[in-house]
Amino acid sequence: MTQPVPDTFRESLITASEFTITYELVPGRGSGGKRLEKILQLAEDARSDGRIKAFSITDNPGGHPALSPLSLGLDIQAMGISPLLHFSLKDKNRNMAESQLFECHRHQLLNLLVLGGDFPRYGFQGQAMPVFDLDSPQLLSLIERLRHNFTVKKGAPGQAMDLPKMDFFAGCVVSPFKTLESEQVWQYVKLLTKIQCGAQFVISQLGYDIKKYRELITFLHGHQINIPVMANIFVPSLSVARIMNQGRVPGVIFPDKLLQEMETEAGSEDKGEEARLQRGAAMIAALREMGYSGIHLGGNNLNFESISYLLNTAEKMNGKEYLEQIHFPEPVTWYLLDTSGKAEKKRHMPLLYKVNHFIHNQVFSPDGSLFNIAMKISTCSLNNRYLTRFYTFIEHISKKILFHCRMCGDCTLASSSYLCPQSGCPKKMVNGPCGGSNKGFCEVYPNERRCFWVRSYHRGPKPDSRNISSTDPIPPKDWSLDRTSSWLNYFSGKDHCKLPARKDLKQRRKV
Repeated sequence: MTQPVPDTFRESLITASEFTITYELVPGRGSGGKRLEKILQLAEDARSDGRIKAFSITDNPGGHPALSPLSLGLDIQAMGISPLLHFSLKDKNRNMAESQLFECHRHQLLNLLVLGGDFPRYGFQGQAMPVFDLDSPQLLSLIERLRHNFTVKKGAPGQAMDLPKMDFFAGCVVSPFKTLESEQVWQYVKLLTKIQCGAQFVISQLGYDIKKYRELITFLHGHQINIPVMANIFVPSLSVARIMNQGRVPGVIFPDKLLQEMETEAGSEDKGEEARLQRGAAMIAALREMGYSGIHLGGNNLNFESISYLLNTAEKMNGKEYLEQIHFPEPVTWYLLDTSGKAEKKRHMPLLYKVNHFIHNQVFSPDGSLFNIAMKISTCSLNNRYLTRFYTFIEHISKKILFHCRMCGDCTLASSSYLCPQSGCPKKMVNGPCGGSNKGFCEVYPNERRCFWVRSYHRGPKPDSRNISSTDPIPPKDWSLDRTSSWLNYFSGKDHCKLPARKDLKQRRKV
């Protein structure tokens, strides 16, 4: 096992008096080359400087293959700097995720940023298959169990055993920069769910709307959440700014006004280099005074001399003086804490939703009028294989027509306004959306298909957006139930709902 090294990142972030600075490294495809040499040289310069407390290492950003963050993390750690590994779930099933957690623990790579990850793109001879076996709340729950006492149940390979405690420091991400109410509310709901599942710190998506940055801090304080929150500041070149402005980076909104300003700055003698560094420095100063615990810095074409200049400049600035200069809101956007903000069109719950909700309450709720009958029919069907097949066939046909059901065997329709995430969401998210949507459209089908969770938001009853709370996280699916009847699995207690035994249900109804 790797010998422990001082964890400068964790120590800095949990110290309230310190303002923590991390820098994001983006390893490319391949195991070496000039790009990697530049990254390692930058890390060496930063180690000598001492202000950067951790290097954040991305995990196949954009869905493209790249050098593993664990590999580069070991190199960074050997230099005496804390690595912060991105741990994404697009390429890993739950067993691989747990295996990599063991590997991280063995090498003392304990700082993790948990995220779903960008949808996989072109790889060896074509499009890669997305995995998303777990989502970020589910992985955070696994990490939280590993941090305490995780007992492997009897019947698993190796039989029952207690795993040793693994002192991970795991954080999550959130985007406060969504333009639509239906996107933004879900981001905050899911953030609370991630924190409930064990997230120990938060890093925002990158953005340029200062009011939205303030809104995130205010939202967390309003919920009495005091874990460290870092602001993501990205200092782009003009070419990257153009790409972001076109919506080609998942979940990133780059305002037209800022792009126009950068186009003008590019006409200067240094092609806008000093202007972009000054803007980044002003953002750091402003967010430091706003109450953020630190900044998660990134940018392209930045050497350590530029980073040092940026940090030096920020230290001398009074952030309040620059708020107007660095505020670039979208022309039409929704703010959680501004009741005068533009609301979305009035919602009308479709008749199909009302019918489904009524049937669900009558048949699947233990207090429903048809629950006992449904339970008896299901119990009889379980005891006869021919009835089981017929029962499953009826469910498959009806739900295929109504919900495009894929018969996963563990239905979550009631948690998403009777829309099926297995067929409707490319990432099959069951605990709320990813952060990749842009202006209401799905990351995978930009400007073509609405985000599944935006559709869910509009389909169900309108929630109170001024009183957001976490949802009970749905656990991972048991894929041994795939292609079986979710109705039978529900009534027999095999699905995630874990319906109580019949005698307990009878006692509950008497009460």
